[in-house]
Amino acid sequence: MLMRPAAWGIDLTGGALRALHIERAGRRNRILDAIEIPLSGPGEGAEALTAHLPEAAGRALAEFVRTHAAALGDPVVVALPVFGARHGRAEVAVTAAGQAEKLLEFEVQRAVASDLEPWLVRRGPTRSSASGAPGCDWFAARREHVQCVVGDLQRWRLPFDLLVPGPLALARYCELEWPGRGRRLMMECQRTRTDLLFLLGDGTQRWRSLPLGCGALADAPVGPTRDAEARRLAERLRAEWREAHLALFGAHDGTAPERTVLLGEAARHPELRHALAAATGLELVTPHAPRTFVVTARAAPQQPLHHGTAIGLALAALDRAGDPWSLVDPPRGRRLTRAVPALSGALLALAAGLLATDFIAARELHRLAALRERVVAPVDPRVQADWASAGATITAANQRSEALLAAIDDAGRRWPLARHLIAALAETTPPFRLLSCAAEPGTPADLVRLTFEPVAGAVGSDVGAVGDVDAITRWLHDRVGLNVTGVEERRGPDGTRRVDLVAALPHAAAKP
Repeated sequence: MLMRPAAWGIDLTGGALRALHIERAGRRNRILDAIEIPLSGPGEGAEALTAHLPEAAGRALAEFVRTHAAALGDPVVVALPVFGARHGRAEVAVTAAGQAEKLLEFEVQRAVASDLEPWLVRRGPTRSSASGAPGCDWFAARREHVQCVVGDLQRWRLPFDLLVPGPLALARYCELEWPGRGRRLMMECQRTRTDLLFLLGDGTQRWRSLPLGCGALADAPVGPTRDAEARRLAERLRAEWREAHLALFGAHDGTAPERTVLLGEAARHPELRHALAAATGLELVTPHAPRTFVVTARAAPQQPLHHGTAIGLALAALDRAGDPWSLVDPPRGRRLTRAVPALSGALLALAAGLLATDFIAARELHRLAALRERVVAPVDPRVQADWASAGATITAANQRSEALLAAIDDAGRRWPLARHLIAALAETTPPFRLLSCAAEPGTPADLVRLTFEPVAGAVGSDVGAVGDVDAITRWLHDRVGLNVTGVEERRGPDGTRRVDLVAALPHAAAKP
């Protein structure tokens, strides 16, 4: 599972690097940041995709990693270019679940190729069609192509978790933002690529990815030249749309889309919107007011809602169920890194020390009990020297036992709390860092002393504001069950703010 509160979606397949950082905020999604780096300058002509990503993509990725390295601990999902890929839908006549799954597996393999060795195949969830027949969408990419893309990303040192086909990421975004029944056409036109995506209303999608885009329009000067380029591109897209509809649905299917959405860089050009509407006879919608997203002021200038593929990629990481379309598994090292919360070294040492104390104390108590038995048993009450030596040994052993019992009692108060804090921090990424945690015995409740440090630039952080303390206290109450009774703010030795809190931990809650 890649469930985190924020994730990156990166699309390199359309003549520019487009990266969106999205945070899950309750039932809505918050677009925190949007980065766009063209892979070519005006008039240069964007480099077409081949077996490898273009070198310009490497330069753009290097700049992106350099400037955003601190935030790349969140899951990163990259779009797989889909040239040479295959996709379709398989259906079977049987309805018994066990038989249907086996037959669907066979039908998918038969539809992909006679030899599956060169292919990586992914299946979508099983859904029944309008006729009631179970079926599933499938996608197949050439293994060599996937290995080339993965090698390029690794060579350019981009940490990433998933590699998802671009049109299927676009479908995830569109299904969320424009849900509904009936056929919908989503057209994402970037500088060097256009995806025509048909959503059929039952979870089924059909798509065609075209090696043409609006780069020439973007570089054309305003005026008659730009208008002429917009009309030329609109006619080309109309022809491609009709050919795609014919190939995907057949000549007998004349169903017109109930909604047509224009996305990508093309959505920024009113000349192309008007030319497309005139050429196709369809009403084109471009997203301006978000339905299920909140766009921050930092991301707004890049008009992030136009870049549906990048949004859909990030949503894949934020989905608790993950994404069945990914062609790679998340690297184990990144999964382990995210399993450990952003704790200070002191707190990690505390957690390890509490666990070690519990183990060592139990072992020492067992050893001292055995030692006491060995000391008392051979003592001869008639020999004064033996009594004196034995008494001193037993007294020392009792003192050490009492000290260890106190350590165990202290660990019994602190270890469950530290365990709960670590678990809560592993599930969420609050805009503050926990520096220390200590428990003190008290009546009728133990006192817990916690020190936090607000993290500048973290998601949701507003360092220096009173909201920091409110956010911390709410988080402790909601996630850990602690009610804060005292707060003190101070400056650390390095000048950073510290927030010291005291909370009451009832004795019953302090025990494992």
